[in-house]
Amino acid sequence: MARSKNKPDISQDLDPVEGKRLLEQGAKTLSIELSAYQIEQFMDYLALLVKWNRQINLTGLRSFREILIKHFLDSLTPLPYLPEKASLLDLGTGAGFPGLPIKIVRPHQPVTLIEASSKKVSFLKETVRHLKLGAVPIFLTYLDKGSPPSLETAPFDMVVTRAVGKTIDILMAADSFLKPGGKVLFMKGPGGFGEIYNLKAQIQERGFRLEAPIFLTLPLLGQERTLIFVTKDRG
Repeated sequence: MARSKNKPDISQDLDPVEGKRLLEQGAKTLSIELSAYQIEQFMDYLALLVKWNRQINLTGLRSFREILIKHFLDSLTPLPYLPEKASLLDLGTGAGFPGLPIKIVRPHQPVTLIEASSKKVSFLKETVRHLKLGAVPIFLTYLDKGSPPSLETAPFDMVVTRAVGKTIDILMAADSFLKPGGKVLFMKGPGGFGEIYNLKAQIQERGFRLEAPIFLTLPLLGQERTLIFVTKDRG
C-alpha cells in the first residue's frame, strides 16, 4: 500500500522509557495499576498505530505523548464504572478506542468491536493478533445502511462509543444490540452533557433513561471529560 502523500510523521517526542512512565503515571491517576506486560502491550499498540498510520488514516494526533494520553488513557477513563463481567460493544471503534485499551487492562472482559472501514478492520485484527488479546470479535458494519446486522455475540450489557455522529442515530443503532436494562455509554468532552440533555425528551420517547453525568479530568492534561450513561428501560 502506498504511503499517503503530504502526511506528516507522528513525532517521537518520548523515548520508550518516558512513554512507559507516562502510561504508568496516568493510569495511577485513574486508580488503575498497569502490569509491566500491559505497559509493553500499550507500547506495541503505539508502534503498530504509528506504522499503519503512514498508510491509512487512523489518527489525527501528531505525537507519541498525545496518543498515549488522548487515545490510550482517555479510553480507560470509564473503567471504574464498567462492571468487569459486562459484555461490551465498542460502536464505531476506529483504531480500537476505547475497546482495545479496555481489553488490555481487563483481558477477561468480553469486548466486541464494530467499524465501518475495511482498512481499519484489517488494522484491528492485526493489533489483536500481535498483542495476543485472545477472542475479540470484530465486525465490518455500516450502521447507516439499512437495518443493523445480527451479531452472534449480541445482545450486550453495554454499548460504548466515542464515535462522532448524531446522538439519537447512535442510540437507535445501539438499541438493537442491547439487552433490556443495558446501557449506552457516550464518552464526551466538557459540553457533552448539555448536548445530550437537550435530547432528553427524544431519548425517553425511544424507551431510554438518561442517567446523571460523570465529570472527570483526563490525566496529565487536565482536560475535562464527561461520561453519559443512557439506560434501556424497555424489553
